[in-house]
Amino acid sequence: MNNDALNTKEDDASKFHTFKHGVALNVTRTRVTVLVFNLSIISFMLSMLKSSTELSHLSTSVALFLGFCLTLLGLWLLLYSQTWDRLGLSRPWPFVLGSMTTYLALSQTVTAFMHEYLLGLKSVFQTVQLGAGQQHNFDVLNETVMILLFVMGGVIWLLITYIAPLNLLVERKHPVIMGRRWILAIYYLSIQIPIYWIYARTWHLQYISEDQPVNMLELFALQFVQPLLWWFR
Repeated sequence: MNNDALNTKEDDASKFHTFKHGVALNVTRTRVTVLVFNLSIISFMLSMLKSSTELSHLSTSVALFLGFCLTLLGLWLLLYSQTWDRLGLSRPWPFVLGSMTTYLALSQTVTAFMHEYLLGLKSVFQTVQLGAGQQHNFDVLNETVMILLFVMGGVIWLLITYIAPLNLLVERKHPVIMGRRWILAIYYLSIQIPIYWIYARTWHLQYISEDQPVNMLELFALQFVQPLLWWFR
């Protein structure tokens, strides 16, 4: 009798923690795995750029460094969210903050990869010299490939940077109550603002000459739609 009552209370407690005050461990583990994989990509790309001193790689290096910092922050938040009880669930607030940081870290990796890849592809196409009859066809093929890559990269960047975090905020089965989710939006924006200001300064240093006038606020605003800068760089 006592054992049955104890088991019933444990089941009720488990349900209570699962749906009200905790997130299942496998959900947290998935995000940690994604961040570790992202860290591996960043480390690999940094190892390829470490011997380069060219200014053309500045934006890529900055994006990778910011992605590295955000990845570590996301890992810390997700690990910090773990409780020390026997259920091993994750606390809602650190978990959700870590999840949103995960998306922003992935966004920096996409920015670094697409910037470096499109820049390298453009350099390769410019070195190819063909006859007058074939050059036009090659230029058309070049432009088509660049547009396809730009569209695919832009869609992925948009999904990771805005759509996924927005979906997390409006998710019906959310560990944070609706009335407090605005705090998550402020957290996400408070990280984006300094990051995109750094990008704006980097872009100004890499692509704009010192004697050329530029509106830094406009350049900063364009960072919120970075794929446009990939195309017009």
